[in-house]
Amino acid sequence: MQTYGQFCPVAKAAEIFAERWTPLIIRELLMGSKKFGELEIGMAHIPRSLLTQHLRSFEDAGVLTRKIEGNNKRAEYHLTEAGAELMDVVKGLGDKGQK
Repeated sequence: MQTYGQFCPVAKAAEIFAERWTPLIIRELLMGSKKFGELEIGMAHIPRSLLTQHLRSFEDAGVLTRKIEGNNKRAEYHLTEAGAELMDVVKGLGDKGQK
């Protein structure tokens, strides 16, 4: 993930949220998608490798946690409290997009 190299709160938040695909991935997680395949379906046209890269960077940033559920070794992704707090930002983007 590229950084702005600044300590401004807006710059720090933009490092996580302002990359292409990020608002859509967060939207899918907020709407209940938990598995990689569910995210992939909701994000038509995103390359698998890019989705994987974003999920890892979100985990590193503390936006989501990755949990292995059951014996099938398939991961589930869950927003952390910090990730869930992005709901207002995503909703605001959607509201502006409708207008």
